[in-house]
Amino acid sequence: MSDLANTVMALLGAPGDAAAWTALIAPDATYENLAETLEGRDAVVERLLAMPFASLQWERLDHPGFILRGTPQTGAGGRTFVLTITERDGLIAGFGQQFYGVPKSPATPMVMDASLREKIDTALANKHPMYITYVDPQGRPQMSMRGSILTLGPDSLGLWARASSGLATSVASNPNVALIYRDETARSIYVMAGRARVATDEATRRAIYDAMAVPEQRHDFALLGAALVIDLDQITGNAGFAPTGPIDPINLLRGA
Repeated sequence: MSDLANTVMALLGAPGDAAAWTALIAPDATYENLAETLEGRDAVVERLLAMPFASLQWERLDHPGFILRGTPQTGAGGRTFVLTITERDGLIAGFGQQFYGVPKSPATPMVMDASLREKIDTALANKHPMYITYVDPQGRPQMSMRGSILTLGPDSLGLWARASSGLATSVASNPNVALIYRDETARSIYVMAGRARVATDEATRRAIYDAMAVPEQRHDFALLGAALVIDLDQITGNAGFAPTGPIDPINLLRGA
């Protein structure tokens, strides 16, 4: 291992030493992660000192390049980090920070809070239409974008399936569905799994039709389609990403 690598490993595993980092980092260095790019030595040093790196066990990976992995101590919580380091003229020119593995949040009851329900209910209006996957009667996986998805309660969704879509016929033979919400700007993502059924009572049909976005209603003035109710079994995801990991991660589980 090079002298630079040894020095970096020592600094990562110890309380922050701004002067030592400054001596190792090029003036125009960068620090990149999923959420941002920091430019300049001062900004990079500030970020290194703010990260929980000293609590991790660091090792150099047997992989081309200068790549280090920091793992939480045995029994400790937290994320595993990987740093890809770029050298130039004996100095560090860049850090690329990523996470290694995705730990699951503890399961909590299947109760969507007001914030998540608002995201779903305004998905189409905010240009984040959701996708649903299902299995057709021939056993083939299908995926479609749906602008009519809305919340019916803390543990269920509704949507309107137009008569020509085949979705209602498919869930009659296999009710298992999955859905995804993604906001690229906020970097939030929620993955949902549940069981869909066709609502046969007129009150539910009318409630779903009346609540969905007007552009979706105009696809079916005659109400020829079917109203679907999805009983959710699990939702995992987060409201975005910070340098230290997901923001407000959730793992909602029916029966938890």
